[in-house]
Amino acid sequence: MNTATTRGRDPASLRRDNLRALLRHLHLHGPTSRAELCEITGLTRSAIAGLVGELADRGLALEGPTSQPPTGRGRPPIIVSPHEDQAYVLAVAVEVDTIRISRVGFGGTVLAETRTAHDYAPGDPQRSVQQLTELLREWTHPSGTPPIGLGVAVPALVRAADGRIMRAPNLGWQHLSLGDELRRATGLPEPVVVGNEARLAALAEQRRGAGRECGDLVYVSADVGVGGGILTGDQVLTGHTGYGGEIGHMITNPGGRECHCGARGCWETEIGADALLRISGAPAPQDRHAALDDLLARAERGDEDALTAFRELVRPVALGLVNLVNVFNPERIILGGLLEPMLRHTGTQLESALAGLRGLPEVPLDLRPAQLGDHAPLLGAAEAAVNHFLARFE
Repeated sequence: MNTATTRGRDPASLRRDNLRALLRHLHLHGPTSRAELCEITGLTRSAIAGLVGELADRGLALEGPTSQPPTGRGRPPIIVSPHEDQAYVLAVAVEVDTIRISRVGFGGTVLAETRTAHDYAPGDPQRSVQQLTELLREWTHPSGTPPIGLGVAVPALVRAADGRIMRAPNLGWQHLSLGDELRRATGLPEPVVVGNEARLAALAEQRRGAGRECGDLVYVSADVGVGGGILTGDQVLTGHTGYGGEIGHMITNPGGRECHCGARGCWETEIGADALLRISGAPAPQDRHAALDDLLARAERGDEDALTAFRELVRPVALGLVNLVNVFNPERIILGGLLEPMLRHTGTQLESALAGLRGLPEVPLDLRPAQLGDHAPLLGAAEAAVNHFLARFE
């Protein structure tokens, strides 16, 4: 952690930047002794004591002696921890069928979580806004303490400049300022951060999952659609307008099946849930999720037909991954959704397919299964809310 330099800085802005640096460290790394904070920041003991005291007064940090048994003579170290019970964010993940909401303490601990059926009307976001408003009011801390931020993950194109949902094809939403509507309806304080679910999932995996300590990674998740997120230099790549990372719409089979986006041969038509069910020979299911659950359960039992369906995905998955490796040169690729069990069941075949397609063996390739499962968008929404809070912290 690098604290701000003093040259040319007024004391107030320097103190604010040091407070932000301490908060960020506590959020990402958890309880830390005062002595360690001095070593990490280069600040004096008295400076750290003053900064920590201010954070404690504002309900953002706690300090006290370590709970570990003493290892020698002298006073036990003073441990500084995030005050996760009082300093928290609300996180929401909106899906077609469900809405999930969580209270996440500063520091990343999930304090409570629920999943409820989405009262969804195609093309009519107001019913969803009303349901979200009622849920958020219920999920404010029992003490009445408001959250320090709210993050919302949606399967949508989200404009970076203002968080406006430009298009959510599966929900039928267009040009919706969801964050502004929720802020007005709930009276919750800023910030309200709205983001694409896959990009937020990538942030969560980097902060709390399979991408820890990895500043450059690509996250790919396949379900009904195929989404992804790219982090470079510890920053989520959003592109010029915020739509960067729509890797499911890379054309990997020109002239192939029509995609809901209007193009043909998109990667998600080759490796998404419908492709897997089609390959498995299953008739068009009335309940896609039930059919997928059945296929996954059979694969876990070693059913050869189910495993064959996953093997058939290997080459189209490898085609897309090779393109991503060559374009972004990531330190790690994390596979989530349906690609996580595929990696588990066909990892050897996938590595062989990648080796056969790659023309740049000098570019490293490290494949990892996602660790956070379907919690990733929710945790990513919480991380985005904390990021925005820290950026505006005064």
